[in-house]
Parts: sequence; C-alpha cells; structure tokens
Amino acid sequence: MRCAKCSRFSLAIICTQCEQILSQYEQGCRLVDGLKVYYFYKYSDIKEIILSKHNLYGSFAISRLAQLCMAKFANEFSFGSTISVVPLDDNTKSGYSHTAILAKSLKNTDLQPVYRAIRATNPVKYAGKSLEFRQKNPRGFKLLKKIDNPVILVDDIITTGTSILEAKKVLKKAGINVLFGMVLADAREDS
Repeated sequence: MRCAKCSRFSLAIICTQCEQILSQYEQGCRLVDGLKVYYFYKYSDIKEIILSKHNLYGSFAISRLAQLCMAKFANEFSFGSTISVVPLDDNTKSGYSHTAILAKSLKNTDLQPVYRAIRATNPVKYAGKSLEFRQKNPRGFKLLKKIDNPVILVDDIITTGTSILEAKKVLKKAGINVLFGMVLADAREDS
C-alpha cells in the first residue's frame, strides 16, 4: 500500500511521517458573508488526500485525516448543549460519503451528526469552476429532516463559500440557527 499523502510505501493509509506533519495543523477561520468557517489545512497541503475521495480507499484516508483534526477539535471543546452536525450533501458516491465521515468524526456528548438532512437537487460539480459558474448554477439544497438544535455545517473544502452559504440560507429559512461551518481545508491561494 502507498501513503495517500506522499505515495511512499506504507502499511497505513497515511504514513507515520505524514501523520506527524498533518497532526501539527494550524486551525484557521474564514469569514464568508458573516458566517465563520473553520478549517485545519490549506488545500494545497492535503490535496492528494482530498482527491482520494473519488476512490474507495479515499474513505480510509479521509477518515484518518478527520481523526487527526476534526475528532481532536471535538475532544477539546464542550458546548454545554446538543449541537447538530450536518454534513453537506452526504449522498453516497464511490461507495461512501466523505462528508458523512467528517460529521461522524466530530461526534461527542454535545455534537450529534444528523445524516441525510440536507441534499442538493442539482448534481452540478463545482471542482475547478469559477465563482460566476457557481453562482449561476446553485446546488438547490433541500432540507429533508426536522432539526431542533443549532447546527454546525460540515464539508471537505471551502473555495468560494457558495455551497456552505446556500446550505445556511436553506436552514435559516427553516428557522435553524447555523453556528458556524467546519471544513478540512481552505482552497484560497492566499490562505
């Protein structure tokens, strides 16, 4: 097997050396139209792992990466009340949902994942597309479940913020308070 990050031979999905580097993340925050979106890495630092989501082995790589950062976040913070963790469009693709894996890694006493809650009605792909394209082709999120608690929205990366803002708008319209967003990586070049 090869490391999902550096491609060196490894007995683990992410080799020991890469795990050591990835466990030293610097959490950042990006303000997108009034919504705080927390991230752990620059996209360029974990691009190989993010792109592995298109393959079955990616479920293991994404899960391990989420354990190194998101699970650590969940273990260090207490909210004092139940917060719903809602993965964006957790449809099963390539045999699994990467956003569901991320939401699961956040589960603790206060943070409770709510799966299959918000889905895109437009299957448009945003990878490599401009802000103009994203704005002209909304995901068309639809709320599928009643949610009684404040929400943390979860996705793998934030580029323009279009998806997470569209999801927030749908939840807000339903009277649901979105506390913040959480992603693995910020894809801005200057992040």
